[in-house]
Amino acid sequence: MDSLSQLLFYFAHIALKNELNKADCGYHVHGTERKISHLLYMDDLELLGRNENDLENKMKIVQTIRKNMNMKFGLEN
Repeated sequence: MDSLSQLLFYFAHIALKNELNKADCGYHVHGTERKISHLLYMDDLELLGRNENDLENKMKIVQTIRKNMNMKFGLEN
């Protein structure tokens, strides 16, 4: 692994996070206009949705970003 690997991985997360935030899906934080649509920590991603349609839309976003960056995601537990 070279020294830029972690930085490039982080940049990929930024693009994914921004696209998921634009989707305008997720749970409202009480007392604010903010929504939580995903949890991202290190190399783990948890998608949150109020219904199946929300989750399907987010999965499409993840798949699009993955294809654009030629990344492979493990979709196991």
